[in-house]
Amino acid sequence: MTIRIGPLGASKISRGAVPEPASSISGVEVTRVAARDPGRARTFAQTHGIPAVEADYRALVSSDAVDLVLVIDDIRRRAEIPVPA
Repeated sequence: MTIRIGPLGASKISRGAVPEPASSISGVEVTRVAARDPGRARTFAQTHGIPAVEADYRALVSSDAVDLVLVIDDIRRRAEIPVPA
């Protein structure tokens, strides 16, 4: 079984929190990413070999290609994001 992760956030801390550790764990794959800045999310995906970028957190949370969303976004926004999840 593979756990498919979708980080919400494409900052420097996101790199160390998701793609780098996930690449060393069998059965874990980063399949999507989303960020407030779509350009930053695209660059993050290209840099880390993430196959797709979602338009926003709502799309990431509702994606059938993600089993687990890691919220690595501005702490002031964290309260609104988990509700749809």
